[in-house]
Amino acid sequence: MAFGKDFKNQLRKGILVEAGKVTELTIVSPKEPLKQVRGKILDEDGNPLTNVNVTIQGRSNFGVRGRSMGLHETRKTDENGEIAFTVSEAGRYDLTISVDGFEPARVDGVIVGDEKIAPEFTVKLRRAKVIEIKGDVEVKALSAKKKPLSQVWVVPVKKQGENYWEWDWQFERGQFTDKEGKVRFTNLPAGNYIFVGIPPDNLPIAESQTVSIAKPGAIATTIVFPAPGRIIGKLVDEKGNPIVGEAVGIWREEGIEEFQGFNSFRENDITRSDGSFTFEALPEGTYTFSTSVGFSMGLGTTGQRVFVKSGETVKVTVRVQTVTPTASIVGEVIDDKGNPVKGATVLVNSEPMMKTFTDENGKFAFNELPAIRYGETATYFVTVTKQGFAMRSETVKVEEGKKAEVRLMLELGAVIEGQLLDEKGEPIGGMPIYAVPLELACAG
Repeated sequence: MAFGKDFKNQLRKGILVEAGKVTELTIVSPKEPLKQVRGKILDEDGNPLTNVNVTIQGRSNFGVRGRSMGLHETRKTDENGEIAFTVSEAGRYDLTISVDGFEPARVDGVIVGDEKIAPEFTVKLRRAKVIEIKGDVEVKALSAKKKPLSQVWVVPVKKQGENYWEWDWQFERGQFTDKEGKVRFTNLPAGNYIFVGIPPDNLPIAESQTVSIAKPGAIATTIVFPAPGRIIGKLVDEKGNPIVGEAVGIWREEGIEEFQGFNSFRENDITRSDGSFTFEALPEGTYTFSTSVGFSMGLGTTGQRVFVKSGETVKVTVRVQTVTPTASIVGEVIDDKGNPVKGATVLVNSEPMMKTFTDENGKFAFNELPAIRYGETATYFVTVTKQGFAMRSETVKVEEGKKAEVRLMLELGAVIEGQLLDEKGEPIGGMPIYAVPLELACAG
């Protein structure tokens, strides 16, 4: 299989390769002309619309291992309302069209074939029927004891999707609460809003309940800041000795009902000379500890959790333990006649990757491999290479304290030699060529 910029991708099937022999192959790759998808966007009266967002999405007619090559690109129309996309592969493409003040539109099933320019499209957009509704919202920030909080930065957030990352944070409208803890937002467009409060002192960020603006008028809501929780902890090893200078992190498991994921992850703290660490201004919830000490010292946290209640301080000792019992992999490498293969390179995908060579009897061994990986019984890939032989890999599952045995047979390797030419018969250099087994290749 051959891939190259500006050339058609070529798939040659059914190449017979015999062990120990050289198979010659010539692939002629005609140059692939670029193609265009062009169109024009107009209003209902036939006038061109400029700065219209047009997104093209599609899939080409070519694929490898079941994966199609696709296109996703957004451009704006020019002063004549025209838009053009350049595509390199034939296939089916869909267009999505949107601009403020007009109803969105679609053009589905633009077929790009061998021609350079696909059939042009023209779309007339209908003006959106807008009934503008605006309202006012008064927000009051209160402490856990229901006392007004001044100097709280309040930002309206418009909920315009199912996921919080789709919401519209209107930072330009943000304001500080006054001495009475109040702030008023005027002329907010219709929609569902929450109001996020960022306090000036050591308090967690908080938010209001959802407020719906569906008609003109004023609505009142509150942001209540719960008393912050606190964790004071100590990181120690198995013998109780403090671990100094290590990063400790916490993960808050519960999502906030109105704003899932907010306040979920806190930044790390670094243990001090006595192994201590502190997390301040925590919302109420369950926290799980993590530390990178397992990667650097062969240790791991117990995965312990603590529940932090609003306004309370939790003291905890986080203990790390020797992780991972070990196991071994021993094996033998032979040729297709059963003879031992000496000097073969053997790799195992441990962390870091380990390498060894077979001895004069074709034997090899890997010792002290972790028997547990990612919380489960470890599985490794053992790969053997030797000049003149085809590479061989085997999956090996290990058990704590035991030796896993594996026997790998190497077959004589084959060579494919060929030349890649353009449509004029000229050689093409610097282009990658891949030999793909027939069962792994497919063409649409």
